[in-house]
Amino acid sequence: MPPPDRKPLSSNIRALDHKDAKILAQTGRLPSKNAPASSPVPPPAPSSAPESPGPSLARKRHLHSFFSNFRQRCAALPRPVRLMGRGARALIPLIPISLFFSEHVLQIMWVKGPSMTPYLNEDYDQMQTKSDMVLVNMWSMHRLLPWKDKRRLERGMVVTFRSPGNSSHVAVKRVIGLPGDRITTREPCMKATQIVPYNHVWLEGDAEDPGRSMDSNTYGPVSISLISGRVIGVLTPRMRWLDWTKWESGHVDDAGPDSQLGPNYRQEVRDRVLKDAVKLEKPPDF
Repeated sequence: MPPPDRKPLSSNIRALDHKDAKILAQTGRLPSKNAPASSPVPPPAPSSAPESPGPSLARKRHLHSFFSNFRQRCAALPRPVRLMGRGARALIPLIPISLFFSEHVLQIMWVKGPSMTPYLNEDYDQMQTKSDMVLVNMWSMHRLLPWKDKRRLERGMVVTFRSPGNSSHVAVKRVIGLPGDRITTREPCMKATQIVPYNHVWLEGDAEDPGRSMDSNTYGPVSISLISGRVIGVLTPRMRWLDWTKWESGHVDDAGPDSQLGPNYRQEVRDRVLKDAVKLEKPPDF
């Protein structure tokens, strides 16, 4: 018999065999006493693998690493090469701006040949190698705003246009006749007179000799759609602004005692134009 001062062992104490010890180590719980000995041990839940980043995040990381490597390589280049790269980076955005400006606002052109002498290329007879550099206003000749069209042509304007005889050539001539005018032609035109049709103008050079200018006397009236700009000034060799508004009165700009553009400049040309000989009406819009 046990001594009277000892307490009996608690009934909660269990002796574990190797299977129960394994279950306790894996799950942290003891199997119940009523559970069958052959019950399968649930496998531990597999640890979830870290999710891969999405395509956008991977693309950003790839671009970031690419630009980082690119900067490091650029930093290793010689200083003159790096300065040239910075200058090119500053000039590249100006290319589309300059193209838009030259096509729709202002353009610089060189006038070659004797067709507009002596108004342009004043010294052509003495030095046939010189050419005037002129400034062409392209803004008024393009319909940038569909609700506001300010394109207009007047007699005396010096305009640039695609030559009907050679579409790759941009010519410079003066507007002599507007739609509805009757023009007394010059050589080599086969007709004695010519009526300017609707949406067309009659263009001629300022040279007295008709053989020195290929103009409407050669290829007829020119469609307004071929006109691209209006010459507003000469930049070199003698800078001056051109005023076409005084052409019909004969008092052209820069006319003086020593100028080749004396009073009644090209009076014989204006006498060949019968203004508004035919009343033309704009067709209705359908």
